[in-house]
Amino acid sequence: MQRLLRIATCLLILLACTPAWAQDTLQGRANEAAGIVAEAPAWPAELFHASFSSKVSDAQLKAIGTQFFTKCGAVQAVQQTSSKGPNFGTFDMITARGFVIPMTIGLESAAPHAVSTLFFGAPAPMLKSLDEAVMALKKLDGDVSFGVWRLGEAEPTPVVTLDPDRSLAIGSAFKLYVLGALVRDTTQGTRKLSDTITIDAASRSLPSGILQDWPDGATVTLDTAANLMISRSDNTATDLLMRTLGREHVESMLAPMGMRDPARTRPLLSTAEMFRLKFVDAGKAGAAYAALDEAGRRDFLKARLAAVPLSEDSIDAGAFATPARIDSIEWFASAADLARAMDWLRTSTEPPQGTAGLLRGALSINPGLAISESQFPWSGFKGGSEPGVLNLTFLLKRADGAWFAVVATWNDASQALDEQAFMPLVQRAIWVLGQQADAPAKASTP
Repeated sequence: MQRLLRIATCLLILLACTPAWAQDTLQGRANEAAGIVAEAPAWPAELFHASFSSKVSDAQLKAIGTQFFTKCGAVQAVQQTSSKGPNFGTFDMITARGFVIPMTIGLESAAPHAVSTLFFGAPAPMLKSLDEAVMALKKLDGDVSFGVWRLGEAEPTPVVTLDPDRSLAIGSAFKLYVLGALVRDTTQGTRKLSDTITIDAASRSLPSGILQDWPDGATVTLDTAANLMISRSDNTATDLLMRTLGREHVESMLAPMGMRDPARTRPLLSTAEMFRLKFVDAGKAGAAYAALDEAGRRDFLKARLAAVPLSEDSIDAGAFATPARIDSIEWFASAADLARAMDWLRTSTEPPQGTAGLLRGALSINPGLAISESQFPWSGFKGGSEPGVLNLTFLLKRADGAWFAVVATWNDASQALDEQAFMPLVQRAIWVLGQQADAPAKASTP
């Protein structure tokens, strides 16, 4: 199936589009594209634009379609989950064997509105309840902390959970706490989002992100750094903010934002420190660091770690192939901790919280998964990953006005994780949550 997904990735061809025609045309083209998933794949001759057909042959499409059919069965319904205007959207293909296959499709604005973008995602079980999501997550190897919480009371109210208080490695989801420190400072008036910070060698980290490629002396505003930190998981933006706000100041936000065991993740590492500890020189610095108490670790970071060189060339080949000390050198939180953190961010960015309210928008730039806009008119996301670590944390406003946090963390210290065994389950759980409001997704038979 992994080979199938690699082949299917070739189907994603992006382009800009201009809305100019009716929404039912998009649904119709999605129904026709679903004909690819069949024992004998077939579709109208004019379905695909020449720009698409020049890159993906009919033979490739048929091979992909028959493989999906063999695993999942015939498509029985096509449900729209989101749209970016009338010519671009996402759909779920519901199959006879109880699977959901995500589809992303984009059309030309000019008649006959041929398909120029098409992508089939990983199939997920057709979950009918949140309890079924929990049962599916229980079957994964390793450790899972998961939950759905309704927000609006003094504390998040559990809807369904799986080991929600277990503290696990969360990767870049720790950046929510950096965002929280900036929200606090902005709300209290000690900083302005227009304040600038300067990139230099001391704050330069490694990808993900873009700021690591900017020259020394370049400046960005706190607002820009925050948006890049959350939407692009920009590590250099994160370290710039941590340096500006102060490590201890960010740490002081862990408990107020709802973390029950903040000592486990102190000292709060920068991303560059994490790279130096775990992935340079076979992790020798990490081995020494892990043996120290908190006070010793703080001294180590100041006195020894900064001298360890960091560049893409200094990272050991194959360093990211297997998990590395994910139970001792990481950022740690439980699913319940992160639900409380998202709730803190929600309430702390409500009007009239001044310009701090703009920081809520950072959460909504990258949706993380294909979230139905009809089910959830507003969604916020931050996740994190490294070998053996995967986290997805969502703040969702449902169509009926109810707010929810959905958090899923998966750790396995023995092996790298299969994202396609995890992410579709979480996406489907969110879809089920959306169906519980009076905003059912549209469905039609292909």
